[in-house]
Amino acid sequence: MRIPATLICLVLAAAGCVGPTPPPTSDPPPTSISPSPALDGVEGFVRDLTAAEAPAREAGAFDGTPLAPQAVVVCVGLQDLRVYSYASAEERAAAARRIDPNDPSNIGTSIVEWAGEPKFWQRDRILVLHLGRDQPTIDLLVSVLGQPFARGAGRPPLRGPDSC
Repeated sequence: MRIPATLICLVLAAAGCVGPTPPPTSDPPPTSISPSPALDGVEGFVRDLTAAEAPAREAGAFDGTPLAPQAVVVCVGLQDLRVYSYASAEERAAAARRIDPNDPSNIGTSIVEWAGEPKFWQRDRILVLHLGRDQPTIDLLVSVLGQPFARGAGRPPLRGPDSC
């Protein structure tokens, strides 16, 4: 018995095996606006402070010994933050492990007499130190960086040449 070809086509079409091929979809045209790469380090930190509506700016470099060779002061209003930069997150993490979380005056084999109440935060390639007691600044840092990983008592704060 011979099965007509039209019957075979109808059966295959009903089974979904045969049918017209849909036209290829084209990719959407490229847009002229592309997202910028995420910033990390000091630049990203200042950007995040500014996005949180804080008046933030870099205010100059200083010797970051014993934590890092590179460090800058970031001013948030009249509060100064010391930001220590590293080449990688791994280097930053190694430096953070040297800081005693309960007494940040102990940094590896060094002892630092902080002028103020030291609180350290960390993220990507930076450590951030705030020596002040200004609660709005501390709240801002917690909102941007999370809780500090180290905090302790220091001596009364001083206003030095790198203050804001």
